[in-house]
Amino acid sequence: MSLDANRRANYYAAMRYYFHIVGGSEVFPDELGRSLLTLESAKRHAKVLVEELRKGGDFYGSSEVRVVDEHGNTVFECPVS
Repeated sequence: MSLDANRRANYYAAMRYYFHIVGGSEVFPDELGRSLLTLESAKRHAKVLVEELRKGGDFYGSSEVRVVDEHGNTVFECPVS
C-alpha cells in the first residue's frame, strides 16, 4: 500500500465527535464537532475542554463535557468537578 493510500485509509477511518457542554439541565451543543481517528483522541480532547472550563471560561459552572459520535451515541462523559 502506498503512502497516499495509507493517508486516505486514515482519513476515511476518522469519526466525527461532538463535545457538548452540559450545565445543570442545559446542554450547549457542539454543532461542528471534530474529526478524530480514535475514541482515545476524543477523550483527550474532552479532558482538555474540562481543564479550560475549570479555569472559569464562558461556561464556568458546567457539570460535564459529553462526547457524542457521529451516529448520536454518547461515548464518553467527563465531569468538570
